[in-house]
Amino acid sequence: MRFYGWLLGVSFQALAAPVQLVTEIFPPYQQMGAQRQLQGWSVDIVQQVFAEAGLGFETQVLPWPRAFKTAIEQPDIFIYSLLQTEERLPKFKWVVPLCPMRIFFYAAAARPDVAPKNIEEASQFIVGVEQGQANYKYLVSHGFRESKNLVVVGQNHQLRQMLSLKRVDLILVSENFVEQQNQLSPGQTELRKMFAATELEKMLYLAANVHTDPEKIQRLQQSYARLFTQQPPRCQVTPPELHAD
Repeated sequence: MRFYGWLLGVSFQALAAPVQLVTEIFPPYQQMGAQRQLQGWSVDIVQQVFAEAGLGFETQVLPWPRAFKTAIEQPDIFIYSLLQTEERLPKFKWVVPLCPMRIFFYAAAARPDVAPKNIEEASQFIVGVEQGQANYKYLVSHGFRESKNLVVVGQNHQLRQMLSLKRVDLILVSENFVEQQNQLSPGQTELRKMFAATELEKMLYLAANVHTDPEKIQRLQQSYARLFTQQPPRCQVTPPELHAD
């Protein structure tokens, strides 16, 4: 099911107009619950931080390329869960850390012939990845090409089906995403974990457009510090330093 342009509101007592957030459906960090309410690990943290800061907000769920483009182009737009990479550092204000992410190559368990041990060996197979993600740029930087050994889909949940149909040999996704899918849909194609894309083992963040009101960012960072300095969020072991600038 697609949630293109779906608007979700959460009401808190706010001192100003609601802050505008964009995100995507990305289990277990962001997903749609039984009552069509946005929930998940990152959603819980973001809601707590905004409530503690006394800031109201509205969240728009979009396909990731559009969410990313909106946050890049429009002042005062916040985005999550955004993987922090070197390339992205100057393009956003990094507000607060949310959850860590580890990325792995996976093959179908029924394909013993697909068993790469590193990125060079993986390049001999066809790899599926979600459009616009850091995973996609990682593969391109290692020489993968859509006309040769790379297949791009609109959303992560499509990748497992691509494996079962043998349209791809490998997929590149987070281990948490795979574990969540296993719990929600145990009948899906069984996967075999290959090796980690260690360059992508970074934090997911609540970030903001570079022209966002610094006072709002400061309030949110202070709120996060009050909430999680002593007790980190449940999906996070040790909070890194905040990247306020």
